[in-house]
Amino acid sequence: MNRTNKYFTRGILIFVVQMVCVVGALLAGVQSLILVGAALSVALSLGLLVLLLQANKALDESVQEFVRLKQREHAKLQQDQTSAGSDWQQTETFKADEILARIMPAADATFKNASVYSEKLLQNIAKELGIVQGLIFALNDDDKLFRVTGEYAYYSEEKPRSFPVGETLSGQVAKNRKALNLREIPEGYITVLSGLGKSLPQQLLIVPILHEDECIGIMELASFKPFGENEELLASKIAESSANMLNELRNRV
Repeated sequence: MNRTNKYFTRGILIFVVQMVCVVGALLAGVQSLILVGAALSVALSLGLLVLLLQANKALDESVQEFVRLKQREHAKLQQDQTSAGSDWQQTETFKADEILARIMPAADATFKNASVYSEKLLQNIAKELGIVQGLIFALNDDDKLFRVTGEYAYYSEEKPRSFPVGETLSGQVAKNRKALNLREIPEGYITVLSGLGKSLPQQLLIVPILHEDECIGIMELASFKPFGENEELLASKIAESSANMLNELRNRV
């Protein structure tokens, strides 16, 4: 039994005893008993008040401990995500072509559509860059909207919204055909869900995927740690290397 339940149980017992004394005194009709009952009633009321104050204090302490626990768990989640990624991110060794070779799906692999290809690509990116969430959008030739084709660690009741060139942050990247490295993500733009609750990464890298000078895709990568020059260069190489395959698959269902 926790402390709050213990104090509550004691309070109930005091209240019952108090009521028995008062009722007994009234039924007996004896003045002395009434006075004794009244005195007991006051004493027990004070005792009940003390117990209620103690119970409230115990409850506050339990709530504060719970909050501290969740804060420690949240900090550990961010620390784990920050330390994720490959060795090259922790050292000065950076060989873009070697890392790119580990990320890109095998050239002889067969993919039935853009979704299968995009999700495999995002999984490989997550292993190397330690991202916490990723999305790939592909341009649909029929309605000229960028529609999501691949997701990594995306949890929501709604699918990511489609957008035309020029609308939303990703639409602007498609229009300008230049990568955007955000150090502070707009509130509500992205949320990562885990067993520890909701977390809000603050780093977002949006990269256009160009094919024959046309933006045919957008890659969004979210992280708790900043994307440096090496990560930007690697993301650009990934976009360049994936352009032909994504263009071939993007209109397949």
